[in-house]
Amino acid sequence: MAPSPASPQFNPLGLDLLGRNLREEMDRRPRVPLDQVEPFPGAGLYALYYKGDLAIYKGLKGTDIPIYVGKASAGDSSYGDPPNLTQRKLFDRISDHRRSIKEPSNLQDSDFDVRYLTLDDVWIVLGERALLRAYSPVLWNTVMTGFGGNPPGQGRRNARSVWDSIHPGRKRAAGLLCNRSYSGVEMEELILDGIEISLMDSGDQRDAKLKEFRNRPAEIIWKETKGPGKGPKPVLVFREDVFLEENCRFGVDLSDVEWKSTGIPEQKTVEEAVLDAPEG
Repeated sequence: MAPSPASPQFNPLGLDLLGRNLREEMDRRPRVPLDQVEPFPGAGLYALYYKGDLAIYKGLKGTDIPIYVGKASAGDSSYGDPPNLTQRKLFDRISDHRRSIKEPSNLQDSDFDVRYLTLDDVWIVLGERALLRAYSPVLWNTVMTGFGGNPPGQGRRNARSVWDSIHPGRKRAAGLLCNRSYSGVEMEELILDGIEISLMDSGDQRDAKLKEFRNRPAEIIWKETKGPGKGPKPVLVFREDVFLEENCRFGVDLSDVEWKSTGIPEQKTVEEAVLDAPEG
């Protein structure tokens, strides 16, 4: 059906249209086993697809729904010089994440395929955002934060990310306190619900489910108290039983952690919990 004269003004660079074009182009690219990617030059976007046997990701196996979307820019010159397109920026980023995948005890690089798309820098940041919107929620970018982040800093007491809670074994996560917002059971429920939405066809029903999902309340387990000075502060615990159980599960020694329990519950939405998530 032709659009009516009163239809909104057409924007050829609109994020929805750009996302659809990028998704179609990404889906046309061959899926390469992650452990077989050969070096190549350039910058751009890439998507990881899970094909392993972990039960929690069963819904994604055999689909073209990525578990992670990433990018690598060629880099800008302060003098406006064109970037060096012979550098392997995108390949190096994929290689970095391949190493992260090989560290946990329940993942291996042969569990994944990758597609990649080399682009000019002007499209990369916008393109990543468009792909995230097109596939949303992309599991390791939204629900399971921690895979692509930087190692945690030393200025505050860091929490174990959702990613490192589901995939234990990375050295950078050793000794970190449990996740601030979710128990292991709650994480698994969140992941399965996120996958279910990812597999839905686009439309009002999916949009409503996604909105409900993003606004779902999460009951905080613990947070670091505020105070003067550098270094870790005392910990305020809202759910003591979960706090003790989860830290025991990861073998965290609490003997040198100053903490106290409070019976006052505190909540945040899934989206707020993601925004507050640790970088590691």
